[in-house]
Amino acid sequence: MKKISILFTLFLFLLSTDSFAQNTLKKWYISGGVHAVNHPSARGFGEGLFEGDNWSFVPPLSQISVARTLNRSFAVDLQASIGEIDNQRLMIDNEFMVLVGMGLRYRFANGYILKETSWFDPYLRFGANYHRMPYRGLEFAPAVYDGDGNMISGIVDNDGDVLENGAIVENDHFALSGGLGMNFWIWPKVGLNLEAQYVAVPAVKSDYIDFFQAKAGIAFRFGKNDRDKDGIVDEEDECPDVPGLKEYNGCPDTDGDKIEDRQDECPLEPCPNGESTDEYDCVNGCKVMKEKVEEEPVEIVQPEPIKEISFEDVLFEFDSYTLTTDGAVKVKEAATIINSQEGNYFVDGFADSTGAESYNMNLSKNRAQAVKDALVKEGVDGNRLEVRGFGEQYPKCPNETPEGRACNRRVVVLERY
Repeated sequence: MKKISILFTLFLFLLSTDSFAQNTLKKWYISGGVHAVNHPSARGFGEGLFEGDNWSFVPPLSQISVARTLNRSFAVDLQASIGEIDNQRLMIDNEFMVLVGMGLRYRFANGYILKETSWFDPYLRFGANYHRMPYRGLEFAPAVYDGDGNMISGIVDNDGDVLENGAIVENDHFALSGGLGMNFWIWPKVGLNLEAQYVAVPAVKSDYIDFFQAKAGIAFRFGKNDRDKDGIVDEEDECPDVPGLKEYNGCPDTDGDKIEDRQDECPLEPCPNGESTDEYDCVNGCKVMKEKVEEEPVEIVQPEPIKEISFEDVLFEFDSYTLTTDGAVKVKEAATIINSQEGNYFVDGFADSTGAESYNMNLSKNRAQAVKDALVKEGVDGNRLEVRGFGEQYPKCPNETPEGRACNRRVVVLERY
């Protein structure tokens, strides 16, 4: 045992030295310390669990755990516990026990229940194990009683219960375990570990060799994480949940315009700072349209209609080609007039002066098309209607006031030549 303790001490020292040189965002975890077992409390599944006489304590550095993080919530581990223990339920003393197994942990410090950086780091653990303890091939023979009910021969535990008739307990077993553990991270990489679990041997029908195990030790965590898989470790990644570029400390440049998304006001539209064209300048990753200076504006003459249908203008909401409620009513009035006479008509769209001229031109065409579509739904032959858009030209009202701009968002239906 002394040699084993020395080896454990050296192993923990080497790993702990390495852990302090690593990042605070870790994939790996190791703990080591002491453990104790309690066989009598398995009889009532926890009865007498806190009675010190039921526990068999093992010398220091008798257990070790190594775990690796799978994701925020789950980790896998390998545990080993060794040492001379007593099975106080069967009154067996100083036998060398081995419990080695793999387990799955569910961590509560996963960002959903507790913060990932929480100093309190509890977990549930379930494991499958190899368990060895010399029971000397002990056969639990049937008890023999005299006429007064007194047992003449047989094997009993320290609570006076007769062991299962005919049972044979071997030395090597497959065991299942489950329990609760918790880490208390005193420093980012170093903490205390406590764990308690129940170990059961399914092959033995009774619970005579089942036991509780408690562990306490020092825990270390180390290794580098890269959650977004962009090749930049989380400790150095300023955007650890979004794949990014090294030159931007792990943050992305989605549109590839050499401006990282955090500083790019238009991250989906490439516009490198400093770029300039006749139409726009690039500022903070966005296109700022230039004012057009026309030396000699070309006058567009609006065709004079022979006749204008006598109903009020069709109105629209700001920056929209959806008809208002009043607009829909006026369309029905226009359809009645058009269907009552012959001839063809222009459907002319207009916009206010807010926004770029090219944008307003498209908006006015869309508004005129919306009215044409509404007229067709009211029974007007679409071949009699021609859509035109004039943008912010020919305002009906001044654009300096909200009321004036609302007046200019309109469509007029005119009789064609």
